[in-house]
Amino acid sequence: MSNPYQAPLDAENNSNQLNSGHQYSAAEISQLYRCRMGAGLLLFVLCLVIIAFICGVLQLNTASFLKVIIGISILAAICSFIGNVMLLFSPERSGAKELFMFSFFLGIIAGVAPSILSFMDVPIAASLIANLILAILPLFCLILFLTAWCNLGLFINSYDVYRKMKRARTAFCCTLLLPLLGFILSKIPGLVGSNNVLGIILVGSVLLGAVISLIVFVINYGNGLTSFRKAVYEMMLKN
Repeated sequence: MSNPYQAPLDAENNSNQLNSGHQYSAAEISQLYRCRMGAGLLLFVLCLVIIAFICGVLQLNTASFLKVIIGISILAAICSFIGNVMLLFSPERSGAKELFMFSFFLGIIAGVAPSILSFMDVPIAASLIANLILAILPLFCLILFLTAWCNLGLFINSYDVYRKMKRARTAFCCTLLLPLLGFILSKIPGLVGSNNVLGIILVGSVLLGAVISLIVFVINYGNGLTSFRKAVYEMMLKN
């Protein structure tokens, strides 16, 4: 079984050497086609999330609109679940299948566990630790998910998919770390206050960087899914 974290050391320097020796079986072609369908559903989910976010920023909070938002959320959840299930059937040689499985099942645990804990008599300290772990778990799942896409991009010999998903993963990590850095800086005595303009600018710049990183993540993730669909389609034409 291949190491899911293993990637060629010179992948970024010579895209012509990525998986140049791969010969795909009929079963693997079928699995990649299923992954392509899953990528299409996830791309649709991303569009729904962007639409919902824009509507939320515009504060369209009428009663009829709230029903539309609820409908969009339910549709996005269903499409996301089906898309992720399709990815579980990715080719085993790609090293992505294990990561997709870990990401999927850990995500289910992160979603179900809080409801289970609410019905259990757990000490306060243990409950706080458990809630902290459950809060971090979805973030870890997304990092595994993006790493799986990087491996899948290498498997189909598409440096474009690999590069965009790796960039999305880096941007997502920055989106997580920069707000934490801004929070730490805001707690430093004397750094942020009405008399310290430099400190306010520093914290504001860190938070602005987090917003920019989030935008970079969304763009590269969407482009990565699109590139994957295109690469698999071209592969199917050749076979």
